Amino acid sequence: MKNNLIILLMLILNINIFGNKIIPTRAISTSQFTTEILLSIGAENQMVGTAFLDDEILPELKESYDKIPVLSRTAPSKEYFYEQNPDFLTGWNSIVTPKGLGSIEELESNGIQVYLMKSQNSNKIEDVYEDILILGKIFNLEKNSNRIVNNMKNEFETIKTLLPPKQVKVFAYDSGENVPFVVGGNGIGNTLIEMAGGINLFKYAKGSFTSGNWEEILAQDPEYIIIINYGNTSYEDKVNFLKTKSPLKNLKAVNEDKFIKVDLSNFSPGIRNLNTVKYLFKEFHK
Repeated sequence: MKNNLIILLMLILNINIFGNKIIPTRAISTSQFTTEILLSIGAENQMVGTAFLDDEILPELKESYDKIPVLSRTAPSKEYFYEQNPDFLTGWNSIVTPKGLGSIEELESNGIQVYLMKSQNSNKIEDVYEDILILGKIFNLEKNSNRIVNNMKNEFETIKTLLPPKQVKVFAYDSGENVPFVVGGNGIGNTLIEMAGGINLFKYAKGSFTSGNWEEILAQDPEYIIIINYGNTSYEDKVNFLKTKSPLKNLKAVNEDKFIKVDLSNFSPGIRNLNTVKYLFKEFHK
């Protein structure tokens, strides 16, 4: 009788017999990168909703993704979120606020576990590994998450052995006409450029994305220009601006069409990072 009471108390407190929180069965993901991680580790049957898709879901994950309700193209309302009776939330840090879906304390007081990826605020690939492994542990899918991380590590080591001694100079352009909005040094995008054998012109700038200046880009004379593709301004429109109206229109890389298209989701931390580095490596070292 005493043991039964202890087990009942653990269930009420959302704790299992190993001292960990209960394995989620009604998870919601509010970012593309967390959604793709969860699908990659095989957690689709433990999910009840997704939101904030930046680009098309990875083809190999589409079948699993299509089985899960899409709550919103952006942020779901707090009311609609709670209507799903979720027991777990992960995704963009910005949505876990009092004005969003609630603070961590509020969500947890309502029985919802929260995990926000450390790598959202980091430029270390090791933090991406850690996030994938932690999500694998939370969902009791550690074998799958370990396999993914080990494969990433092995593939990155192989790429490292193939890198030429000289890094190529890269300007990573997000948007902006009067002032360019660029990839800075504090996010995973900068790291992926470096892992592929490039050097980001704004690697010393704070922030994952930040404001740059045209004069510095001209002075540095980059060999390649990455165009971050997302939103209402198309890749083609950004290229056209750089070629016809920007201060860079006479730059050698611009005149030689040394543009590299990268979807925004490929510069977010997660399982896409390996293929992004492979793609950039191929483009940088043709």
